[in-house]
Amino acid sequence: MVLLVPYLGRIMPTQHLFYIVTCLFFMTAQCQTAEEKKKLAAEIAQAVETTVDAKSLSEAIEDEDFWQEYDAYVLAKTYFDLQEFDRAHHTLKNCKSRKPYFLRMYSLYMADQKRKADNMPDSNDNAEPLKSEVLKTLQSDLAEKCSNDKKGLDGFGLYLYGIVLAKLDLKQTATEILVEAVNKEPLIWPAWLELARLVTDKETLRSLELPSHWVKCLFLAKVFSELQLQEEALAIYRTFMRGGFCDSSYIVAQIAVTYQDMKDFVMAVATFQHLQVMDPYRIENMDTFSNLLFMQEKKEELAHLAHKCCSVNKYCVETCCVIGNYYSLRSQHEKAILYFQRALKLNANYISAWTLMGHEYMELKNTSAAIQAYRSALGQF
Repeated sequence: MVLLVPYLGRIMPTQHLFYIVTCLFFMTAQCQTAEEKKKLAAEIAQAVETTVDAKSLSEAIEDEDFWQEYDAYVLAKTYFDLQEFDRAHHTLKNCKSRKPYFLRMYSLYMADQKRKADNMPDSNDNAEPLKSEVLKTLQSDLAEKCSNDKKGLDGFGLYLYGIVLAKLDLKQTATEILVEAVNKEPLIWPAWLELARLVTDKETLRSLELPSHWVKCLFLAKVFSELQLQEEALAIYRTFMRGGFCDSSYIVAQIAVTYQDMKDFVMAVATFQHLQVMDPYRIENMDTFSNLLFMQEKKEELAHLAHKCCSVNKYCVETCCVIGNYYSLRSQHEKAILYFQRALKLNANYISAWTLMGHEYMELKNTSAAIQAYRSALGQF
């Protein structure tokens, strides 16, 4: 396998790009997790200036036993994409093959997470964590399959097992399972992301036995950013840029975020503006851009960004946060809180929205609500 880090400052050979695009094809075809995370693979693959024979590759993806349950899987996947998670879980109740089993368990997990979000109180005051037996049921089922089944769990099953353990605050075991997941299936980017959330220091990072795979470099850049090692993260992202990924909106967005974390606001704004030219309908990371405009008190630019995000997708987390920042800059803190609450209705695990809502409560001198919001933000780590 090819590692990008040794290629710092050098152009990546064409055959390595071909290999990477082939990997991205399989990542896109096989990924059954949230569409937002699956989308990353397709975006990066499209940005690379090389092609693969997708038709011939697609013929070799599925196992034979999968086709016997194909109809049920397609129906369940349709329900899943429509966020009818309970129906998806029920449709696959008799399925045993690898992919349908994962989708059945993942649908149960997503149904539980959706119920928690739907039942989250509008007010943050005295909010108690919502408890659920579903996570314990999932833990028991996945642990049994992991230990008793001859084949055990595949990479996707291990990924789900890892996030369930993390939700139950069994972080050490979750880390071990997620490491096993990325070793078994290095192309499961969501597993790398979940693992990055559990790495809190360089010693932990060094202790992980990770596969020698190019995706590991994206993971390292993510972890370096979280550990405030922005120079190291930026070096990796620049390697990707030099190696043929200069048209990747994901890489450019991460560079912009890294510049902001480095307090290089001039370069951060310039990179975000370049990102908007590259991908004018992109919503991801625009909430981070709005934070930057807020700190610089650029009311006109922030108003324009809020209007643009609203016209692209009014009902998404990032847009709600952008509008919340806009109202906060205008000192309309009650309206800002309303939009941050809307963001959390869409994604109760969105750390930025919890943090920003805490800031707004502080502006309103509601200290207890602010503390609860900050605690909720910390609880997502």
